[in-house]
Amino acid sequence: MFPVTERCGRESAVNYKIVLRAVSAGKTASGLSCGRFGAADTMWGAVSRRPVIFDLFHTLVDPDDFRPAGFHRLEASAAVLGVDYAVFEAAWNEALPNLVRGYDSVRGLLRRVAHNNGRPARTLDIAPAVEPLGRYQDLVLLHPRPEILNLLDALAPRPIGLLTNCHDRDVEAWRQSPLASKVDHAVFSTKAHVAKPDVEAYQAILEAMEANAAEAVYIGNGGDDELAGAAAAGIGTIVHFAAFDDARLRTDDAERRRRSDQAHLTAASVAELIAILDLPRASRSARAPEG
Repeated sequence: MFPVTERCGRESAVNYKIVLRAVSAGKTASGLSCGRFGAADTMWGAVSRRPVIFDLFHTLVDPDDFRPAGFHRLEASAAVLGVDYAVFEAAWNEALPNLVRGYDSVRGLLRRVAHNNGRPARTLDIAPAVEPLGRYQDLVLLHPRPEILNLLDALAPRPIGLLTNCHDRDVEAWRQSPLASKVDHAVFSTKAHVAKPDVEAYQAILEAMEANAAEAVYIGNGGDDELAGAAAAGIGTIVHFAAFDDARLRTDDAERRRRSDQAHLTAASVAELIAILDLPRASRSARAPEG
């Protein structure tokens, strides 16, 4: 379906990043080299035709855009439920792998926790305890940053996919999100019963997009070792998008390096991502995420 392009291997990452910095600065890429791609403008053209797969949280959207300082959703939910926070947190962490893979639900978990702690579900309205667990996910999905919407618009008509690890409450607002109409195919772990970094998760979105792994570009902030998973799945170009995490100081230097080492490229801003994806010059004025 898509033209076959050669992968720029990890051994070429340094040269690839030199090209990125040059293009981000408005310099020509002609004459620079990138491993097996040869001329950098050949590499740029190849990237510009590839299907693109995005992570969701901390890549396209960041709930911290709306979340007040000091707010912790597990603490808020436990307080509404009337359950000791340590007990609630332990139950949540134990259930999380099944929540993310759709073998459990947030509401089901809260009812069990309530029942096991002397609050029978039949006498308890679970909804107020569920709400804090997705409050700021809802808000950011309904109100994504304009520069992200512009980025997705500029990518059209390239195929755009979404692959995200999430529980059912995380993405309740997805269908109402402005992002939904801009994404051709979305795979949610809670629906697909597979999660990153398992190779099967990447296979699910590639199959949905009818895309070849070697032709695809995967973009994520690197949580859940998703970049290493993308490499294991054979995805041709892997981009560590660090803008949101950098702005929030969510990763220390060692973790940021670890994530970058799992990718071919690191983009620290939307502008750098636009350069990687070889989007029209007019789109390059989009501002980077700010703290």
